[in-house]
Amino acid sequence: MSEILLSGPLNGTQVAAARLACEEKGLIYSVQEPDLLKAGGFRITELLTYLCDRQPTLTHGDLKGAGLTLFDLEAILRYVDEAFPGPILQPEAPRDRALMTQIMAVIRAHLVPSAVGVVIAQRLFVPFLGGVPDLHLVTRICPAMQDALYAVEQLSLLSHDGERSEFLVGRDLSLADIMLLPIVGYLMVTPEGKSAIGASTRLSRWWIALSRRASWARTKPRLG
Repeated sequence: MSEILLSGPLNGTQVAAARLACEEKGLIYSVQEPDLLKAGGFRITELLTYLCDRQPTLTHGDLKGAGLTLFDLEAILRYVDEAFPGPILQPEAPRDRALMTQIMAVIRAHLVPSAVGVVIAQRLFVPFLGGVPDLHLVTRICPAMQDALYAVEQLSLLSHDGERSEFLVGRDLSLADIMLLPIVGYLMVTPEGKSAIGASTRLSRWWIALSRRASWARTKPRLG
């Protein structure tokens, strides 16, 4: 087993973000996926919670010695960036670092509940699990998702002169980009998400640039 072990649903956005961070740092890691989707005996609501809400787990080193286990995505992202050599994934400038942290907070508190918990869940996860999606629920939640994406866009614009940068903050990839990318990757497969991203020049350019990264090709979550 490699020194770093990630576990959780591979088709969940949060595990994908943790894998992206490891890939961008050039780390050797392994992934372990619980077999809940094949185990049987679970209701669709329970499996949806698993896919939408399950945080990744990172285990580093031998737990009998000085090993470490983390159960929160943002703690994992910061640890991967700060504990290992490789490209720095957090801006050095205090203003940009603060904007990165604020964007991550918006994603966690507002975008994940609306985009992942409802739009992605109903449009993609429910059919994947064999259920019938509630599209009325999707319609009702879209304004909240759009508001969250608008907040991310506006915070990103505060970091840049105009809309030309390919990253959310600063001149390089940051943890905010990594946290957002798997969510937008799924949203772009839904009509509501594609429309919301297309309405933002800033986020459209960001998606075009980030979706071409080799790390995304290696970690992109897939259903089926």
